[in-house]
Amino acid sequence: MTQQEFAERWGFAPGSVLLTQALTHRSAAPHPHSNERLEFFGDALLNLYVARLLMEALPDAAEGPLTLARASVVDRETQADAAHALGIPELLRIDAGGQKMGLSQQTRLLSGAYEALVGALYLEAGEPSALAFVEATLKEPLQAVIQNPATKHPKSRLQEALQAQGRKKPEYRTSATQLDAITVSIEVLCEGLVLGQGTGRALRAAEKAAALSALAHLTDPQPGSIL
Repeated sequence: MTQQEFAERWGFAPGSVLLTQALTHRSAAPHPHSNERLEFFGDALLNLYVARLLMEALPDAAEGPLTLARASVVDRETQADAAHALGIPELLRIDAGGQKMGLSQQTRLLSGAYEALVGALYLEAGEPSALAFVEATLKEPLQAVIQNPATKHPKSRLQEALQAQGRKKPEYRTSATQLDAITVSIEVLCEGLVLGQGTGRALRAAEKAAALSALAHLTDPQPGSIL
């Protein structure tokens, strides 16, 4: 996806200066032209929008579960997964040294770019567009915490569940990678047995999906299941 296609998809104006800034790492353009100020603004908006969406979806939830749910959705890993799905690594402006170091794949940098995009979209297109962007790009993690507001990250939950059964820590193994579609398939194993499988546009997303698959079988094993 090109920057112009991204702009058209999400409501930025053609040649948007704010979009370019949101996609610019400080290595390519020092303060105040990098995305750091937009990241600061977008972080505040993201917490607000996710809290609003959770309040609407969980009208009877208490503060504690809502706080845990929000923290799960707005963590760096979740935002980085969303950035990967949006094609942000290919759009980021980073200097040559940063490119060689693989900065465009780092969780911290990708989550910051995602937050910067939220801030930029708010400033350019207004709150409805920014809120719609957050709701659409974080749809899966939002749905997951709405179904279980008090959950931890799926990988942590799986490890705790296995430890409670006296079993070893889970291991994650790449089973397939489709470079043309940028899709990764992961198996999660325990003591040599496959507990679950998952796919995603990035390694973290695939591992999360595999952990969720394993948890589903742990809590509701099918007839003949090894679990």
